[in-house]
Amino acid sequence: MQVFLLTALIFGLTMAAMAVGIIFSNRTLKGSCGGTGLDCTCSDEARRDCALAGDHGSD
Repeated sequence: MQVFLLTALIFGLTMAAMAVGIIFSNRTLKGSCGGTGLDCTCSDEARRDCALAGDHGSD
């Protein structure tokens, strides 16, 4: 049980450190098509799917 708790604690601290790193680096998370669509190497259909998926979080 101690090994499980230690492992969960290490994973939690690692995820928290990555989140703090993203916040302080002032970057945004990017999707599989590059985020902005400018450098997208996806097909037109995949690019459209990426754009539609991004619209759901803007409510």
